[in-house]
Amino acid sequence: MKNQNKPNGCSFKIIQNYSFLLFSLFLDTSLDISINEIKDKYKNAVYMSYKAHNAWVRQVKWIKNLDAIVSCATASKQSLTIGWFVKKSSQVKVTHMNVSNGGINGFDYDPNLKIIATANQNTLVNLFNPYVHEPNGILKGHSAIVLAVRFMSARSQLITFSADRLIRIWNVQLQICIQRIANIFPKGPDVDTSCFYDEMTMRFFIAFRYTLMLMEIKPEITDRVMSHSNSVVCAKYNKNMNQVVSVSQDGTMYMWLLESGQRVKTFTELHDNYEVITMDFDETKTRILTAASDGMIKIWDLNGNCYHKLEANKGQNCDVGQILSLKRRIIAVGWQKAITIFRDNMINSGLVKPDEWKAREEHEEDILCADIMLNPPLFLATGGFDGDIVIWNSVTEHPVRHLSARKRILSAKFEPNMGPRTSKNYKSLGRRFSKAEPVVDTENDFGFAITCLRFLNTRAHGKDCTLVSCGGNGWVRFWEVNSGKLGAEFTAHKQVNSVIMDIDEKEHFLATGDVNGLVKIWSIKSYCISSTLKIDTITKEPSLLSSIKSHSDQINSINFCCKHNITYVIIASSDCSVSLNDLNGNLIGMFGQDSHWRLESPTTSLRSTPSKNRIAPDTKPTPNVNFGIPKIDLTSVEQKYNQNDEIIDSNGQISLSSNRFEIEETFKFDANELINDTSIRYNPWSKTLLGKSYQEIRTKKRDRKQPSLIRNGEYEIWNKTGQVPGGLYGSLKMVELDNIETKKKLESKFFKERNAPNLFENKSEKSLAESLRYAFDEKTLFPKYILDYEARMRQEHKKIMNRVSKENDIVKIGMIKRNESSLSMKQNS
Repeated sequence: MKNQNKPNGCSFKIIQNYSFLLFSLFLDTSLDISINEIKDKYKNAVYMSYKAHNAWVRQVKWIKNLDAIVSCATASKQSLTIGWFVKKSSQVKVTHMNVSNGGINGFDYDPNLKIIATANQNTLVNLFNPYVHEPNGILKGHSAIVLAVRFMSARSQLITFSADRLIRIWNVQLQICIQRIANIFPKGPDVDTSCFYDEMTMRFFIAFRYTLMLMEIKPEITDRVMSHSNSVVCAKYNKNMNQVVSVSQDGTMYMWLLESGQRVKTFTELHDNYEVITMDFDETKTRILTAASDGMIKIWDLNGNCYHKLEANKGQNCDVGQILSLKRRIIAVGWQKAITIFRDNMINSGLVKPDEWKAREEHEEDILCADIMLNPPLFLATGGFDGDIVIWNSVTEHPVRHLSARKRILSAKFEPNMGPRTSKNYKSLGRRFSKAEPVVDTENDFGFAITCLRFLNTRAHGKDCTLVSCGGNGWVRFWEVNSGKLGAEFTAHKQVNSVIMDIDEKEHFLATGDVNGLVKIWSIKSYCISSTLKIDTITKEPSLLSSIKSHSDQINSINFCCKHNITYVIIASSDCSVSLNDLNGNLIGMFGQDSHWRLESPTTSLRSTPSKNRIAPDTKPTPNVNFGIPKIDLTSVEQKYNQNDEIIDSNGQISLSSNRFEIEETFKFDANELINDTSIRYNPWSKTLLGKSYQEIRTKKRDRKQPSLIRNGEYEIWNKTGQVPGGLYGSLKMVELDNIETKKKLESKFFKERNAPNLFENKSEKSLAESLRYAFDEKTLFPKYILDYEARMRQEHKKIMNRVSKENDIVKIGMIKRNESSLSMKQNS
């Protein structure tokens, strides 16, 4: 049961059916002593009693530092009682503290901080000062009843466990949640759970009805590169923006340039004080969808503006496990057995309520993941906690069939002991089991959970396996959806609770990641297609390309991206970092590191090569192909054989010291030799048109004449001795000038007479009209169509003016006649 030491984070070990042994040991070593026997045997013993509660007492503890007895009960009044012992007195001073809405399930005391933490029925955690009635702090974050609390005094942290099988680790001084652990505990009708934390070994124990779980806290690593200040829940590549978007648990979103790793945008407090659980893009890659533990889904643009808020659980807190953006619909799953859907005609306001899914519930446990088929018939697949996969018609929203690996495994295990197969005992192997005949499985309950689903859209529907699922115990399965047949299954990661996965766009590679920070790249291009499908299920693994160990904690997100026809892998982990790797397992860099990288450079992998990368067992390291192969240290490690007779070391990794991999121990990698090797380096002079043309121009160009050496003896003496010969200008060559011959006098014609006229006097300037050689008019200056247009305009203007003048004359004549008629009428009157 001893758990191995890991680099960082938390590791879990599940021990099945161990509680009965612990209980029997406890009965054998315990004693039952009554109070009357103590009174009779020990005369100095003092017996006191006091009334502490009016309801069922859940926990009682003696605290030496306070010299008091602390107890709690599930009642709103007198929820927490402290019985103070008074010295030299038989009385007890009682202090009561009230917690509304149900009381307290448990408590713990920290002697360093001198604080009492309570696990409340109202989903809160109160921090009490023993001498003050009101709480000093309230920790909010759980969405179910808090069952237990335990202090880690050396780290000033608090562990809380709730009824929905969720652990939160708090920083008590800052009163913030620093880690959230879910989906690792068995589900069932447990009446009570017990928790214990050992300060010496830094181990946390949780006991259920049939299971005892161990959580070991790993030592922190301080010299690592951190992309965020908190655990990274998701990181995805946006092809339209050529950027990587990462979101951490504290609600911080960063946008990084893929080609250099430089951070370009920062958005904080996406969901206020609630923790972000998942993130995704819409179909157009122009909107970002984020979900938090308060059950709220927000739609953002790439500039950090929130357009809509979607209430997934009708205003109540819930953990949205996945968001799926479809055409005219948004689907959310993760906290219940039904599918929550938001239709486009409803997303027209700031706050949006969910719509009802048309079909009834088909899952018996919570839905954890979903995926949509992009090609007809447009199936929707949902995976549950119990291992059941339901295929839906996304148009009619009705179920098509069920795919269950749990049913197949249980039938294989219990069928030989059941005798002949009858209708009665065969029904007990299905998804629904009767209460009278419970089925007991040797694996833990989370071993069947489906954590991720992916459709293979490039394959032929009805012939090839078009659905891939992964989940508990490291299993990966390929399904043929049309017939419901399980085509292949294999264990990608051994001895782990669960794995996640992702598939590239061309569907050639499959990446799986586990809780220990290990990522494996598999080649599935020709795996489980129609030509390889058989009657029986394929159990052989696909070819393993590489193993990546860039992180030291749980892998939360894997995403493929392609740049310059090269496929890369983006990995987000709980160790607060996001890494970029290639398919060979080489670490390109960590987002947030000081030095940036360039994906165009062929020597990018030489700049930062991981020291813990693993190489696939079926590949050989060759210096001419893989530039980022680390130096292999072949040391003796404790080895053991797995079920497939593969040699693995104590860390669960494939050992490179085996002879079956044919790796030379004398192989050494020298980066300087590789850079100086001209046979490997790319020569642009002979490989590009621009280089060839430029080289021809350079060769045809004449050589430049270089200055000749000075052969003067005095200069040589100066150069050897350093003494200047003959003063300041001694280095100059002094030569006597030639004699100048007497020149003849110039003739008189070259001289001007005194009264001769000036040939260079300015004559009177002529006018512009006189200087012009030709006379220009309108016909020569303007084209004909302009002159014609002007002539027509003049004619029209003349006609209009004539018509207007005629109308004016008619008006004047009419006025004259009217005046004459009026005068004649006056005269007659």
